[in-house]
Amino acid sequence: MIKVAIQGEAGAFSHEAAHKLLGSDVELVPCRTFPEAFQAVASGEADRAVIPVENALAGPVVESLDLLWSSGLAVQGETRVRIRLCLSAPPGTNLEDVRSVASHPVALKQCRTLFEQNPQIEPIVVYDTAGSVRDMMGGSVDYDAAISSRLAAELYGTQVLQTDVEDDSRNYTRFFELAAREPFPDSSGVCAAVAVGIPNEPGALYHLLGVFSNHGVDMSQIVARPIRGEPWKYRFYMEIVAPGVEALRACLEAVERASDEMRLFGTYAPYEDDESGGQPEDG
Repeated sequence: MIKVAIQGEAGAFSHEAAHKLLGSDVELVPCRTFPEAFQAVASGEADRAVIPVENALAGPVVESLDLLWSSGLAVQGETRVRIRLCLSAPPGTNLEDVRSVASHPVALKQCRTLFEQNPQIEPIVVYDTAGSVRDMMGGSVDYDAAISSRLAAELYGTQVLQTDVEDDSRNYTRFFELAAREPFPDSSGVCAAVAVGIPNEPGALYHLLGVFSNHGVDMSQIVARPIRGEPWKYRFYMEIVAPGVEALRACLEAVERASDEMRLFGTYAPYEDDESGGQPEDG
């Protein structure tokens, strides 16, 4: 059985992503923070980590990108999870009796309409969506309800008061599968995650971006991140999609020549969407 480190508790959206990437027969290694999840793989405590890297509404998860650079872990694959949030409480609770609701701060921000329609309810910030449900049912907290995935609500035996309480139905999160392996395995993967540093001089970024056009490679994401200890210098984290493996290799070789530093985090097959956007209706 594969051991999979996630940030959060069983029932978190990372748990759902792990099932999509690796199947349901996995052993979770819940971690409180992203660094703990990365370290679990680096130390051998876990075989894989499944980590969020981008949300369709909130944008890149920059902590994950920074940890990719410092950890040395390799990207093995990606998936996407439709973020469907439900409001749940201990059995026997009525919505009109709820005065406080706990969840991760990002989840709370994605449910503004719920709080606008129920001004008597106070949002309570906790570290994890699934953890908010677990702690509520464990009786160790004093909030009345929690916002989480339906999976978390079912795992911990809550009563679902409302479903789909998120403001935007087109809310998805992308996840990477990470392992302690070489970043360019022999595979048919034509997607790559890479970070580069370029000279601080006119035209440097222009020339770098021209490499992708010259090789017919699509850049699906680019994020600038400051380099710690070097004020006003940045690395560019990129995800690219090539028409074939050889084109990808040639492009990466050219990127390395055009940059001061380059690190390939991994190659993987392109994500294949489905009609529901990659998330089962039953969560």
